[in-house]
Amino acid sequence: MYSYGVFMNNRKGYYALIALVVFGVAAVGQSRRLATRRRERLPEASVAYSASVPPALTFVMAGLGGFRGLVSEVLWFRISRLQEEGRFLELVQLADWITLLDPRAVEGWAYNAWNLAYNISVMMPRPEDRLRWVENGVSLLRDEGLRFNPRDARLYRELAWMYQNKIGDTLDTMHLTYKFHLLEAMLPFVNPDGTLRADADPAGLAARRLDAGLMREVERRFGPVDWRMPETHALYWADQGMACATGTERMMCRRAVYQPLMLSVFRGRFAGSLEERVWRTEPNLSLAVTSADYMLDALAENRSPNQTLVTLRYLAEAVRLLSQAGQDGAARQVHQRLGRAVPQQQAPAYEDVLAGWTP
Repeated sequence: MYSYGVFMNNRKGYYALIALVVFGVAAVGQSRRLATRRRERLPEASVAYSASVPPALTFVMAGLGGFRGLVSEVLWFRISRLQEEGRFLELVQLADWITLLDPRAVEGWAYNAWNLAYNISVMMPRPEDRLRWVENGVSLLRDEGLRFNPRDARLYRELAWMYQNKIGDTLDTMHLTYKFHLLEAMLPFVNPDGTLRADADPAGLAARRLDAGLMREVERRFGPVDWRMPETHALYWADQGMACATGTERMMCRRAVYQPLMLSVFRGRFAGSLEERVWRTEPNLSLAVTSADYMLDALAENRSPNQTLVTLRYLAEAVRLLSQAGQDGAARQVHQRLGRAVPQQQAPAYEDVLAGWTP
C-alpha cells in the first residue's frame, strides 16, 4: 500500500507537470498569434525598431519571451476596467508596461498618449500642470512611439490630431496656454509672418523633433504657412503619415492633411499680441489655391457624398474670402475648381453651395 501511494503521488506530480507544459506551450502559441495579428495590421511598422532598443526593454523582452503577448492582453483587460472606473492616473503605468512589452503595438502608444493629453490633463487645475501633461502626450507619440514605429501612419495621424484638436481648438478651457507656449517655442525660427527663416537653426529645430528640410518642403508644396500656429504642425505631421499610409489609413491621413489646411486658409495666420497675451488670427489666403488642389485630389480618391460636400463647401467659402479680400484672380482660380468638382448632372443637389459665389 505504501508503494502504491508513492506511485500515485508521483503519477499526480507527473500529470501536473504535463499540464503545466501544455499550458505553457498554449500560452506561447497564443502570444505569438496575438503578435502576428498585430503585425498583420501594421505591415510596415518599425523597420528599424531594433536599432536603439533601451536596455530595460531588451531585458524584459528576453525575460518574458513568448509570454509577452499574453501578459499584454491581461494588462489591456485591466486597463479597460480602470477606464470604466475613471482611474486615469493608474492607467499610465499599465499603458507604459504595454508599450514596453510590445513596442510595435501602436494602439498602446496611441491610447497612452490620449490618456495623458486628454484625460489626465483636464484633472489639473493649474495651467502649467495641464500644459505639462499635454506635452507628455505629444512627446510620447513623437519621441517614443514613432521611434519604434517610424513607418506607422496612424501614429503620425494621432499626433496631428493632438495639434489640431487639443492645442488648436477651443474645447479645453486652457487652450490659450498651449497656443502661446507653441508660439513662443517657434519664435526663434520664424520670420515676422510665421514662415521659416532662411537661417533657422537645424539643431534647434531638431531638438523639437522638427526637420528643417521637411518644413521647407511643406512651404514649397502648400505655400507660406505660419509655424506659430498649431494647424501648421498638424499639417506637418499628417503629411508625413501620408507618405507611409496604405488602405483605409490613407484616406484617414488624407483627411488629417486637408482639415488643418482648410483651417489654415480660414484662420491660419497669427495676428494677435504675445506681449499682451491676445490671441487673434486672420485668414491665410496664400494657401487657398493649393488647398483647393489638394481637396480635389482627395475627392478624386474618394468621391463619396460627404467628401463631395466638404470639398464644395471649402471651395465656395474660399471663393467668398478671396473675393472679399480683392484677390479676384485667385478667386477665379478656385471658382474654376469649384465648377470641376461638381458633375453637371449633380449640380442641382448642391445648389445651396454653388449659389451666389460667381466672382
